[in-house]
Amino acid sequence: MFRKGIIIILLGTTLISCKKNRLDDIDISKIDVKVEVQRFDNDLFAINPDSIEVQLSTLKEKYGQFADLFFEGIIRIGKPENPQYFQFLRSFLTDTMVNNSYRKTQSTFTNFDDFNFDLTDAFKRYNYHFPTRKIPAVISYVSGYNLSVAIDENVVAVGLDRYLGSETPQYKLLGIPRYMANKMIPEKIPSDIVRAWLYGEFAYNDSVDNLLSNMIYEGELIYITRHLLPNEPEHLIHGFSEEQLKWCEKNEADMWTHLIENKLLFTTNTLEINKFINDAPFTSGFPQESPGRAAVWIGYRIVESLMQRNEQMSLEELMNIKDYQKVLNMARYKP
Repeated sequence: MFRKGIIIILLGTTLISCKKNRLDDIDISKIDVKVEVQRFDNDLFAINPDSIEVQLSTLKEKYGQFADLFFEGIIRIGKPENPQYFQFLRSFLTDTMVNNSYRKTQSTFTNFDDFNFDLTDAFKRYNYHFPTRKIPAVISYVSGYNLSVAIDENVVAVGLDRYLGSETPQYKLLGIPRYMANKMIPEKIPSDIVRAWLYGEFAYNDSVDNLLSNMIYEGELIYITRHLLPNEPEHLIHGFSEEQLKWCEKNEADMWTHLIENKLLFTTNTLEINKFINDAPFTSGFPQESPGRAAVWIGYRIVESLMQRNEQMSLEELMNIKDYQKVLNMARYKP
């Protein structure tokens, strides 16, 4: 079913997707939004481990509820009333692996100007398309390679030690699979931050929980991310390599046919759904040349088809559609 040859009709698809998009060609010059990454990691590791009790209150005053999220939810040392709280925090700050990871972030991320520029542009676009939605604070942290991105009510936070580069030796030592390490690069930070915030702002909203609905929901978030970061390479937004994106483009029709012929689109089996939408070395049921989450790319293409056929539809109107089957019907998707 999955052909090795080039599918000629996809040339037209590629050309269409490269055109200047109305959702990108907008005036954001007067939008009063500025995003600067707040360096929680620097402030935390500036604390003298011998005087944690005194200095911690200043840190918590500056970072508010994120400090509690970090200590309780990310490095999991519990609440301050725990008798061992300060002992656990002192152990974290003096841990050899944690300190090595912090030093690596210091040498890797010497200048945040580009990140600040990209994120400011992205959230200006977000404000343009979703003017009633709040803009998050963006905070960086180091957790000993524990977590890539965390979100809270008004915050999206990024673990810099999870973006040191795919060849970082510690990733291999920690047993992080190659397909995951390939995405643990500095260039992935802006799109991961944006998509994480979108997950928090736009919850899955269909009453039907099947594979098709999950594909389209995930595809919507990727679609919005692409238009909030219009200058990012497409493969990076999807978390693919360039070769994996080309594979998807060449095999789009075959993937869709496989899903239909095997009656997978409407499965409500959670394990089956996860095989198609969760990250993995490749997508189960597809050839091993496929990237993980290739079915999400199909969901993205469905959303793209819908928006191309409804040129006046805004991103807000798209996200207000509560029926993902309706999205498919309106898209008239034909790969």
